[in-house]
Amino acid sequence: MTETLYSSGMLNSSAGLVLAGLIGFFFGNFLEKAGFGSSRKLTGIFYLRDMSVLKVMFSAVVTALVGYHYFVALGWISPQNVYPLETYWAAQIVGGLVFGLGFVIGGWCPGTAFVGLASAKWDALVFLAGAGIGSIVFNESFGLVRGLHTGTHAGIRYLPESLGIASNWFPLVFCIIAVAAFSLSSMAEKKFGKKADEELGSRPAHMALAALLLLLAAGIGFLPEQAPAEPPAATGVPTTLGAIADAEDHIEPEDVAEQLMGPAHDLFLVDIRDPDDYAKFHIRGAINIPMREIEARTGELPSDRRVVLYSNGTTHAAQAWLQLYNMGHNNLLVLTDGILGFWKRCLTPPSLSSVVDPGAAHAALPGYLARRAYFVEGEAPTPPEQAAGPADAAPMTAPGLKKHLVSTDWLAKRLDDRKIKVIDVGNKSSRYSTAHIPGALYLNMENLRTTLGGYHSMLAPAEDIASTLGRLGITPSDTVIVYDDRLRDATLMAVALDRVGHKSYAILHGGFGKWKDEGRRVTPEVPKVSPAEYKAAPGSDNFTIDLDGTEAARKQGKTLIIDGRPADYYTGKKSDEARPGHIPGAVSSPYKNDLVPGKALWKSLPALKSHYEGIGVDAKRPVIVHCRTGHQASQTYFLLKHLMGMKDVKWLDASWMAWAARPDLPVEK
Repeated sequence: MTETLYSSGMLNSSAGLVLAGLIGFFFGNFLEKAGFGSSRKLTGIFYLRDMSVLKVMFSAVVTALVGYHYFVALGWISPQNVYPLETYWAAQIVGGLVFGLGFVIGGWCPGTAFVGLASAKWDALVFLAGAGIGSIVFNESFGLVRGLHTGTHAGIRYLPESLGIASNWFPLVFCIIAVAAFSLSSMAEKKFGKKADEELGSRPAHMALAALLLLLAAGIGFLPEQAPAEPPAATGVPTTLGAIADAEDHIEPEDVAEQLMGPAHDLFLVDIRDPDDYAKFHIRGAINIPMREIEARTGELPSDRRVVLYSNGTTHAAQAWLQLYNMGHNNLLVLTDGILGFWKRCLTPPSLSSVVDPGAAHAALPGYLARRAYFVEGEAPTPPEQAAGPADAAPMTAPGLKKHLVSTDWLAKRLDDRKIKVIDVGNKSSRYSTAHIPGALYLNMENLRTTLGGYHSMLAPAEDIASTLGRLGITPSDTVIVYDDRLRDATLMAVALDRVGHKSYAILHGGFGKWKDEGRRVTPEVPKVSPAEYKAAPGSDNFTIDLDGTEAARKQGKTLIIDGRPADYYTGKKSDEARPGHIPGAVSSPYKNDLVPGKALWKSLPALKSHYEGIGVDAKRPVIVHCRTGHQASQTYFLLKHLMGMKDVKWLDASWMAWAARPDLPVEK
């Protein structure tokens, strides 16, 4: 497998600079040989006399397109090692118009202008000077155009997906267009540029090359369909501030301790203090890279794990985070309050701690003793939850807000944050009226289900969900935390939030039961609500699939269909719907098997991954999940999509209830 500078975190390294220089040299050399050192030749495209620009552009694109697909198929490069650019409609449309206008007026683009400058062309120098002045003007007036620069963000958009074409057949379609463009360009040059056949090259040779290109492109159609590259975490000043605002820049000491002591984690700790301080005491497992050396030693930072930077406090680690983040390292976190905060919040006896409620000191003692044994005495005690049963019953460690699952400790520290809205989605309002998490709003999930197309228990349309959220006083910029003692209620609310495109939300791992068991504050007081305006983000629901889409995927045979109902309903031994049985080809994975028995906690992530890989789940295979009405399947959807990171997961709303009611759809027992 070939590593790229992006995947190895070396985009801004000295090796990246040298490689960029070499690529620039050869790129300029080829452009010069193609005649791109002349603005007259370049502007010939506007008069249809010289179509070299178009031909070179298509040559570059089809070479990269066809080569990329074969490189991936041969295992020489991974799509995840490629940096896909995000789409900003307004900025890119306006930028394209400005670029085109400059090309029409000056006859140069930035790349060809440097080629012209190498050939001592004065107009190229003038063009580059204007480009430099324009960059300065843009920088100084950025406050005026910030909305245009960052607005209409559409994430990663792929042409095949947008056009409804399979990704492995798209190269053939594009290459047909390219061959047609080449042919029409030569005809235009012959007519308007008065070029002779000799100048246009050998026609038989061109036809042979075109045939070879189309043959190679057609061959891609028979290769396995490729999963698109992961959207990269954005870099740069505006998005750096966005990452900080979204709390993607730090991690709490309790979360670090909990994950390090768990059965598996993806944290990589870096102590940026001086070696003497590191030698006196450091967090177990951390490596030492002093702050003054960290830029030169970025090659030691893994790209496939979350790197946690810490110093004595927060300041130095935050400064290092900002510098490295803007160098392209987007998997970094800062340890809140540094090692001093870690000691204060994790390794100070509860009876002496200022961050532990005195009434909860006794309940916090076992956790403190376990942390002290692990981080101070160097022992690795058996986690209490593992001692209670088999290893696969150990609960998952909540990965944090970014993956939409937070711990009770995480929420307890943020109850006073006005931008965090907590929702109790329990199905018994009497329990909420008696006691709930302070500040929590109440929403029975049945209020978000309705009858659509004749089928009951369907999740409401995005507009209805948005209206309900607005009545609760929630805005799209709020962070929403959802809890209940039935995890499937919380995950159904998560699906509703996904449907309206709500970005910052999470489920409270363990629900209200875990909150009470830990002796945390509860109240019967109902918070005051000021209604807000909530508008659903258009196009967010790209994960709900209907009956016909499910049947088409079943017939195609590439999609794994997971039935989350209890086993007796899958086999047809029991039935509450029009017909017993299951969708032909579907595999059974009852939703309750993913949970620690009797708790709103997922089992350990390694155990869950082992189970789902065992029934056929893999990163490249599309998955459809369903149950009886979609309620239980929301739990499976959330697990696969957000916690296991599966990219192509669809949720069948109305599920078996709707399937069984359609006599034209097949059933198997």
